[in-house]
Amino acid sequence: MAASADVSIIKRNALRYSLAAIASVFVFEFTAGIITNSLAVLTDSTHALLDAVVTAILIIAVSLAAKPRDKEHTYGHGRIETIGGFIGGAALFVVSIFFIYEAAARLAFGGTAALSVNPGMIGFAAVVYTLAVDAFRMAVLGRAMRKTRSGAATLKADLYHAIADFASTAVALVGLWLVTTGFYQGDAIAAVILGAFLAYLSSKFAYQNAFELTDSIPPRLVARVRQAAAETDGVLDCKDVKMRRVGNDIFAEVTISLKADISFEKAHEISAQVERNIESSLAQAGDSVESITVHFEPIYGPDLPLESIIERAAARVSGVKGVHNIIVSRVVDGTDRLEISLHIQVNRSASLSEAHAIASAVEESIKGQVKRAENVTVHLEPLMPEVAGVQPLADIEIQNSIRQIVLASGDIKKVGRIATFRTDEDTLKIDVDIGFSTERPSTIEQVHELVTEIEKQIRAKYPGSIVTIHAEPG
Repeated sequence: MAASADVSIIKRNALRYSLAAIASVFVFEFTAGIITNSLAVLTDSTHALLDAVVTAILIIAVSLAAKPRDKEHTYGHGRIETIGGFIGGAALFVVSIFFIYEAAARLAFGGTAALSVNPGMIGFAAVVYTLAVDAFRMAVLGRAMRKTRSGAATLKADLYHAIADFASTAVALVGLWLVTTGFYQGDAIAAVILGAFLAYLSSKFAYQNAFELTDSIPPRLVARVRQAAAETDGVLDCKDVKMRRVGNDIFAEVTISLKADISFEKAHEISAQVERNIESSLAQAGDSVESITVHFEPIYGPDLPLESIIERAAARVSGVKGVHNIIVSRVVDGTDRLEISLHIQVNRSASLSEAHAIASAVEESIKGQVKRAENVTVHLEPLMPEVAGVQPLADIEIQNSIRQIVLASGDIKKVGRIATFRTDEDTLKIDVDIGFSTERPSTIEQVHELVTEIEKQIRAKYPGSIVTIHAEPG
């Protein structure tokens, strides 16, 4: 199959060869029809003229369809090619009806019109030339379709026209021959059969293109996409599939369900695998996909830990900057009630009323997700501001005062590095390394309590400061 960048060129070249060939047929047949007074040849030349016009429309359609996507055509211009295919099919249907009408008129009123026909060598030469040109067009268009894709609407439309031209010209040839034998009705009978066949072929083709313009897609392709998504590891369900074909390109949107406790990175990884599986499945069916969009939604299954449900219920509340220290306690009284406590971080500049409103919203959000929650206790903590940049602050007086505060605790064995900085927001940032004695404290909980108390004393000395203390064994 040709590369996508060359497909449009192959289509245009094939259609241009077809246009040049059918234009020469019109000139030759029209001239021969005038000279021989053959209605069949003149009708076939008119058919050739119409085909030339339709082929020119198809060339324009292919050229426009090859334009890249822009702000007004975010799906590209491939639909223009579908419109061109619809026009081609509709035009061929009109021609087929005209053939049937002409043939019926000849059968109804007899063959008097044919009595004055004088085929001659030029008439037969024009018909034979037309047959050769139609065979050339079918070969060129067929080869182009194999190089691009058999579903190319514009090439298929022109190929159908070439086949119809070949058949109608064969009818004209038979008609000329029958005139020479005196059997005038044979031409009209053959024309009725040919017209009925062309009407069926062209109406079916026009209907297919019109259906595509309504964003119709074969159900088997939708089923393939749904199955490829649902069978991907980690996907709980494929809830919705939307597909559309624009020209030869397929666009798909898929909504999948994932476990609510997986990370965003894992969800993205699963979504990427869904895209690859869909692309592979459509390729096996002979279709290529231009774009796949995967939406994922969390599912709170029965096996999801309560802590995860609570964390997400709290985190979705506006104003919550962080959630930790979630404790779920089951009340043993036969009611299976739950007591829930958690710590949340809010903006450090928030007022008490603002923070309380956030805490109340967190309580309601958790109770909405955990129906057995009897009480929800929310501990509020200020979120330390983000520090974009700092400047070292070599202030011996500040460092000595910090050292004194730290050593005032009898459990501190040594004070290591004391680093002071001034942030871009003119906030004092203090980092301290301390070492505890090996005897006390004995647990990390006790260490945390002592460190928290030291940090509180430093912030009391330097209000608004950002204090971080690193503790290690002495």
